[in-house]
Amino acid sequence: MEDDDIRQLLHSTYGTNGRESSVNPGAFEQQAKRPHRSRLATSLMAVVAALVVAVPVGVGALLRSGVIGGSSGSTTLVEDLHMFGANDGWAWAGGNEIMHTTSGVQHWTIVPPPIGSQAIVGVAWADADSARILAAPAAAANYVEQSYTLTPWMTDNAGATWTQGQPFRVLLETGAIPGNASVYADLDFVDPLHGWFFDAQMPAVGAPIFIYRTVDGGVHWSQVEMTPASGKTAPGALPVGCSPYGMTFVSTTTGWVTGSCGQTTQATLFDVTHDGGATWAPQTFPCINCALYPPQFSSAADGQLFGENGVGVVFVTSDGGVTWTARSDPTGETPVFIDARHGFTLGPPENDNPSAVLWTTTDGGVTWSQATSRAMNGDGPAETAQLDFITATTGWVESLPVYSQPVPNPIPPQLWQTTDAGSTWTLITPTFTTSK
Repeated sequence: MEDDDIRQLLHSTYGTNGRESSVNPGAFEQQAKRPHRSRLATSLMAVVAALVVAVPVGVGALLRSGVIGGSSGSTTLVEDLHMFGANDGWAWAGGNEIMHTTSGVQHWTIVPPPIGSQAIVGVAWADADSARILAAPAAAANYVEQSYTLTPWMTDNAGATWTQGQPFRVLLETGAIPGNASVYADLDFVDPLHGWFFDAQMPAVGAPIFIYRTVDGGVHWSQVEMTPASGKTAPGALPVGCSPYGMTFVSTTTGWVTGSCGQTTQATLFDVTHDGGATWAPQTFPCINCALYPPQFSSAADGQLFGENGVGVVFVTSDGGVTWTARSDPTGETPVFIDARHGFTLGPPENDNPSAVLWTTTDGGVTWSQATSRAMNGDGPAETAQLDFITATTGWVESLPVYSQPVPNPIPPQLWQTTDAGSTWTLITPTFTTSK
């Protein structure tokens, strides 16, 4: 596989420019996919698989370079980044390498939970000091559908100590990849006590859906929803026969499951709960026959949601998800908003330069513009996987590995920082300390 082919795969998920606020009900072509906000990250796994088949790249080399993940005593990656301010944040490098910082992205302490040979299948950052994970037997990382025992682990002191919760059984068909918010196994906490585990099988219509809830920080979990693969939808349950793309909660009681129900039903999966997931009901949404990805909230009132029905559309809410309004979407990744007005996304530039650029909005997605420097290569990442902004000017990008001949010598993922809203970028070379 040539470099151009690899880059084509990395960019293949860029769609057409969706600047019209109106939605065409007949335009959507149903297809199973991972969440829009992680398109480049999930494309990476397809690239890795293609490389292993097409060229003599050893899986061990990819693991050591951090392309796939895996545990290593010398971590060189900062992935699945979530900063709670300029100094405090969490990251995950794969394997059991959970990382925490109190001094910014330049230095990290590796605080591994004692999971042994198990695999992490869910990660959630509850606050600057609290993290929650779910671990399963290593076979779960192979995407083999069967029942597994999940073991919860919690920390509320930045990883200095970890507490094991009560194991529970689930039907599971996915592992977890750093930097890729998993669709079909989704761990979500709104505070250190209240969390949900969303578990759905393959992105196909007619898959069972399970939702588990904890109210004690992850020590105990109980099943609050089970939607069968076929049959009649039970009162208060999620609809049977739809393809779920994920789950988001905005409070201890209110959350949504989103996805697609296909062209034949002319329905959009947008179900809401107001009792913590015990009962669900369809909510009216201004997009017919759409694929909807889970909403993201920057406050209790302000949120954004990405949808597709042939073109991409960003929807915004200012009343906690009661009503939604369509906005334009620049081509590229799903936007990340830090408040009701300021948002960022990565995508191709207007001049068709193959490098990614940062697009910004200061009016809640009504209009978008490219960062001053336009193309990011040269003083920034050429391929990117995840954005994390904490202010209208300060943020980070985790870059995808860049492949070049002779293979196998991929440039590993890198961490870039901007303090001027993407006009200039600085490459960060983090240092790491392992906790005792």
